[in-house]
Amino acid sequence: MQTIFHYLKTFLHCLLPYTCILCHAPAHSQQDLCHACRIELPILPQSCSRCAKIFTTPLESHLLCGACLQHPPAFDATYALFTYQPPITKLIMELKFHQALVNSRLLGELLADAIQHHWYHNKPLPEMIIPVPLHNKRLRERGFNQAVEMARPIRRLLDIPIDTTTCQRIKYTEPQARLQSEKRHANIKNSFKIMTDLTGRHIAVLDDVITTGGTIEEISKTLKIAGAARIDIWSCARAIIDQQ
Repeated sequence: MQTIFHYLKTFLHCLLPYTCILCHAPAHSQQDLCHACRIELPILPQSCSRCAKIFTTPLESHLLCGACLQHPPAFDATYALFTYQPPITKLIMELKFHQALVNSRLLGELLADAIQHHWYHNKPLPEMIIPVPLHNKRLRERGFNQAVEMARPIRRLLDIPIDTTTCQRIKYTEPQARLQSEKRHANIKNSFKIMTDLTGRHIAVLDDVITTGGTIEEISKTLKIAGAARIDIWSCARAIIDQQ
């Protein structure tokens, strides 16, 4: 019932005039974000094309960080929009813990714009979007998967199907960011199970925030074992806690 109520609120919001969800001023771009607030968003600076780790000094585009050169991750590329700092932190925290589903629509629309006009301007799009799944226990607690909600505008705008059945989360884990680095691998290991043969498929894995990178690495390993040919990571934000 709680989930139905929040979806109803989101539906009703679609019928109302567009209003900036950050400053509450009228928005005129058929999006719940005004121009003044949009230009202040913390766009991710130049970063590693493989893991989106931020470079501390300007480098040529498409270069890899030292970690990816020494130990290439299972995924092939990472595309993130913002650094995980205000007001992006506010939008994502309100979405995850206060059922602000209208935030997922805005974040999904911003992702779709970047996908279409920047990240894949001259490249083929992935065949499907796999939002990082929640364990059933956490899904019942929250009532929805924020990654799925952000994927919906992308599907609507770019006609890329969402797959929520192929990859299942079978292990209940502590949030990676709360753990010390030596415990993160064990925490997330063997958390995912693939239900379908993915031989030759080009997949986009969508998550709200990349923090330690352990979750996307583990899900990508599992997808590659199932036959995936290429895995691109899409994320609204890249945390800087592991950028030192």
